[in-house]
Amino acid sequence: MSVHSQNEIFVRVLNDARLQFIGFSLIFYVLCAIGYSNFVIENYSYMGFPSDFVPEKAIFSFVLFFFCNLILFLRSSHFIKGFAALFILIFILPILLLFQYNGGEGWFVFSSILLLVLINSEVRLKLPKTIKLKSRQHDLALLLLTFLMFVPFLLTYKVNIKPSLFLMGSEIYEVRAAIHDHGNILTSYMLSPLVQIVVPILAVYGISARKFYLTGLAIVLSMVIYLMIPQKSIFLGIFVVVFFYFNSKPIKKVAVFASLLVGLMVVGMVLYDQQGHLTIESLLLRRYLIIPAHLNNVYYDFFNGESLHYSYSFLKNFYSYPYDLEPSYLIGKEVFKGVILNANNGFLSDGHINFGLGGLVAVTLIVALLVKFFDSLNINAKFFGIFFLLLNLFRSSALPTILLTHGMWLLALIGFFFLRNTSKKILG
Repeated sequence: MSVHSQNEIFVRVLNDARLQFIGFSLIFYVLCAIGYSNFVIENYSYMGFPSDFVPEKAIFSFVLFFFCNLILFLRSSHFIKGFAALFILIFILPILLLFQYNGGEGWFVFSSILLLVLINSEVRLKLPKTIKLKSRQHDLALLLLTFLMFVPFLLTYKVNIKPSLFLMGSEIYEVRAAIHDHGNILTSYMLSPLVQIVVPILAVYGISARKFYLTGLAIVLSMVIYLMIPQKSIFLGIFVVVFFYFNSKPIKKVAVFASLLVGLMVVGMVLYDQQGHLTIESLLLRRYLIIPAHLNNVYYDFFNGESLHYSYSFLKNFYSYPYDLEPSYLIGKEVFKGVILNANNGFLSDGHINFGLGGLVAVTLIVALLVKFFDSLNINAKFFGIFFLLLNLFRSSALPTILLTHGMWLLALIGFFFLRNTSKKILG
């Protein structure tokens, strides 16, 4: 083989987004493992994070994580490759980190790997044909939907003209405490669908269709809603979605995202080591990655042997709930002693506490089916950031909550009637 041919192969390997992602994800895994041992356990042991290190489990976890990455080389759509890479990076990684410290019984490892395998299978759903909106109808439909969903907030909350809220300090908790009882059933069910689905879609659509006034409107709306209800996810979510707008392949987007996480983790570790600053490493490693995975194990241990059958929720008329508080507040009170007031858990542990191991497998199959549904819609990769937000919901919310309160039903409808078969064209 000539030197020129060798150089071409080398360049192709370097440009392979899958290999780029694998490189960054493995580095990130090692950094997180070091950070968990030297930072999380050292500074936050009072939160009950597992600390019983098992070398055999550590080796098994790393090998399993490596083979999870190799699944990206299976034949699958661009959407599935990108979603699977994100799933490996922010969902499977923290579960495996805790598993090597005797965190959990292994069922969450099994279910997450099962989900990864299922979404990478060659099964593809055949969806019925539907009507298509004409290009000139897109703007009107999105604007009308956004306006109708925003009106209840405009009528219910006042806009707190406080620029200091954008510093995201303790003041946001004071404002949220003051408006705790101001909402109603409309605002409760419309907040998440509006700020995590409709407004981000409006922003991405505005960029892709070169109608930047729509993107500007989306950003302004996010700021206004944030000033009404100062939740960090409301303000930051739209910028995350715009970040994932760029590049035509989702796996490339996730590779870039993984590289940023590596850089951020290194900066956080250096600041902690040199100056004792906790913020970056605490927010990224402890808060964003470890706590959602840890809560799965906490719920498993606390409710193990029970099946709640959603007796605290939509099946309360059929089953008797044995506790005074709902699970998230009960865990906050009994396990975290008020350090975490509302300890929301992800869909895996939620399935388990309600229907045991059968429920765990059932929710895994349902989520795999939902991912396959969105894959079959053939949505333009510019909207991939919406699914990053969706995956974050899977990490911290029950499946019924995601479907109803967080508005996955609305995303499914918008995807089916508006974003379907847009992968090779620009909307507008």
